Amino acid sequence: MPSTSPAGASDRRGPARAGTAVRPGTTPADRPAPRRSRIGLVAQFGLQVLYLPLGVLLPFAVLALILVGGGGAGGDLDLLLAPFEATGAGLSWRRLRIEWRGRPEEWEPFTEELLTKRFARAERKSGWRAADLPPNGERRAVTGLGRHHYRALAPTRVEQLAARHGWSVDWAASRTIDGELRFQRLLPPPVRLGVPDPYGPVPEPGAPWGPLRRRVLVPLLTLVLRPRVRALELLGSPRLYERHLRGHLAKRFRAELARERKRADYRFDRAGRVLRRATVRTPHFRGAGAAVVLRVAAEQGWTLDHSYPADPTGTLHLCRLDGGSPRRR
Repeated sequence: MPSTSPAGASDRRGPARAGTAVRPGTTPADRPAPRRSRIGLVAQFGLQVLYLPLGVLLPFAVLALILVGGGGAGGDLDLLLAPFEATGAGLSWRRLRIEWRGRPEEWEPFTEELLTKRFARAERKSGWRAADLPPNGERRAVTGLGRHHYRALAPTRVEQLAARHGWSVDWAASRTIDGELRFQRLLPPPVRLGVPDPYGPVPEPGAPWGPLRRRVLVPLLTLVLRPRVRALELLGSPRLYERHLRGHLAKRFRAELARERKRADYRFDRAGRVLRRATVRTPHFRGAGAAVVLRVAAEQGWTLDHSYPADPTGTLHLCRLDGGSPRRR
């Protein structure tokens, strides 16, 4: 499992080798990368107007060659893109000046500013895959930072910057071959407010968790594509929506419970239990309201998934704890 090291921790088990995990306390982690040649910096800054457009078109050209040739090795694509990824394809004027002078005191605010942005984005978007979420709903957000964004700083110093924001370096996932550092942070389940009682009264139309605004034009234009749910929307009957939900949810729940509990698809808790998950999209409950989804799900032993934010106007995430020991593979 990935190991997390506190800022400044040391591990003297020998030097890291290229392509292996970075370990705090080894030479690569305690020492900044060598400064780049100023000739190379000038060349990159001046020529990027030519190779940046090429970098955008190159993946499409390689994909076309792979399709025409009937296949290809992933390593070929990595080799073609390596020159652009090694130093960072784009070189801004600010980074050019920082790279030119090579002073750690100038690199530090630049790197921390970039970390702040990446951490904020990762906390919003990373770790939401159902297979990565344990039954307790704790989410592991991850992100990375290439060497070209912290060159004059030792990786252990970058970890100290990350610790200011509640993040740590995942040393097991970080690599010395290209200097990329991988970061991780465990986040608690989102706070949910205003979720109604599944067996309580259904809110009025327009109220949170109540029926959504009725549409006419959209269901008419897409009736051929999704006849059942669009017809429900045109009719606008909450009773018909509830009837549809009972059949739709029962089908989704049966399919999920029939899936084999593989470790690649689920996270197990200490008791060997997994959290079965299912989603319901807005077209299936628009005219009835999200509160009706909670009621129908509760009748079948399912509840709102605490791992995700509760959005009564978007996709609803439902869950059910499934006990027992995991199957051996």
